[in-house]
Amino acid sequence: MKNSIKSMVMEIPNLITLGNLACGLLGIAFVIQGLEWMGFVCLLLGAFLDFFDGLAARKLGVAGEMGKQLDSLADVVTFGVLPGLIWKSLMEYNGYCPTGVFCINQYIWMMIPLAAAYRLAKFNIDTRQTTGFIGIPTPMTGMALASFAWMSYTLGHSGSIWILEKPLIDLSGLFSNYYVWLYMPLVASYMMISEIPMLSLKRVKNDPLGKYKMILLVMTVPCLLFGSTGVIVYYFGYILVSFLSNFAVKSINQ
Repeated sequence: MKNSIKSMVMEIPNLITLGNLACGLLGIAFVIQGLEWMGFVCLLLGAFLDFFDGLAARKLGVAGEMGKQLDSLADVVTFGVLPGLIWKSLMEYNGYCPTGVFCINQYIWMMIPLAAAYRLAKFNIDTRQTTGFIGIPTPMTGMALASFAWMSYTLGHSGSIWILEKPLIDLSGLFSNYYVWLYMPLVASYMMISEIPMLSLKRVKNDPLGKYKMILLVMTVPCLLFGSTGVIVYYFGYILVSFLSNFAVKSINQ
């Protein structure tokens, strides 16, 4: 009986990870139905579960290789394939990717899941990412890209009327630009697999970058002023703060 209970407890983190994968699959189903914003909601739920599966594994003392591989598989689907399909669907809806004719825009979305898969495989064997990240994490990238579905949803059919309350700072016009849609997957994919050190909120004793990590936490509040574009604004803010922290590290080491 005790062994049975112990086995069930050991599977809790894996079940949470499978919940993350289920969210990704459900989100893909919503995108196929033309409900991209529901795909984004599923991605957010998957991100919530992605945070707690690792936490549960550490608390229960059952972290292992299987959990790591299963987590990467779930992340490829939820934060790679799902946001990629959201991007493809929205580009077609906005007329940036016409159907029935050859258009490079029809394939640009594939960079997202391909880069996500490469990054996750690399992360699993990279021993340098214990206190920080090398490249931007896949979940953050997926949320930033998929948030364009929420931005599109909160815009009226004319592209200027908000279904929800208008934000204090409206950047929807900027992020609706054709060139943003064309190059954003390329930029995001590069940042995932790049060798650029990025901040992590992991606790480190006598951390010289503590104030920059605090900025990341505090930064979530002003990003709310941007409404549905707040997620993508935070994404670029994260890059900026990480770059500043890199310069700080170089100054300390000199």
